Amino acid sequence: MYDRYLFIGLGGSGGSTLGRIKEALRTWLAEHNLAPDIPAGWQFLHIDTPTVSDSDPPLLADEYLGLVTSSVQFSNVQQMLDSDINLHEEIQTWRVEPTGLNVSITKGAGQFRAVGQTISIAYSKRIKTKIEQSLARLSSKEAKAEIAEVYGSVTGKLAGSESPLRIVIVSSLAGGTGAGLLQTVCDIVRALDT
Repeated sequence: MYDRYLFIGLGGSGGSTLGRIKEALRTWLAEHNLAPDIPAGWQFLHIDTPTVSDSDPPLLADEYLGLVTSSVQFSNVQQMLDSDINLHEEIQTWRVEPTGLNVSITKGAGQFRAVGQTISIAYSKRIKTKIEQSLARLSSKEAKAEIAEVYGSVTGKLAGSESPLRIVIVSSLAGGTGAGLLQTVCDIVRALDT
């Protein structure tokens, strides 16, 4: 049986990489005379700062989580963190001073990893919820049945009873949002005990 996958792309590079993976999978499915629809057992989630995805090729709207809205400034994000006293010790060594930052976060983190990490901490609950939704789709009967169908069609064999779950996180290490989200997203995935 083929493994079930959750591909998580962080930042612009991560999202574009997911788009290319999806294109390659569609080509592979077509080569095996299968429908071009990606099975529910292979899920994609692009997480980035802007409200609207700019990945190329684009993913579906429900596969994207934009963390900030068009009216949010970095100082608003910083105020969210300041209001949670439990985070003060955690963020004190890498905090970014909003007054000297000339980055419009509605377009991204401007290649500043600390800005991306600040945003990731502020919106970690939204990130966790979206990852849980993707994992729930992977646990559905539909996801397992579609993976089994693809496996049987390609190999000519009966699928096993269980399909292992794999989570792949794709990110730039030198960018802003992707590099800033990486640690937080990995911590969230580990904490979910999948």
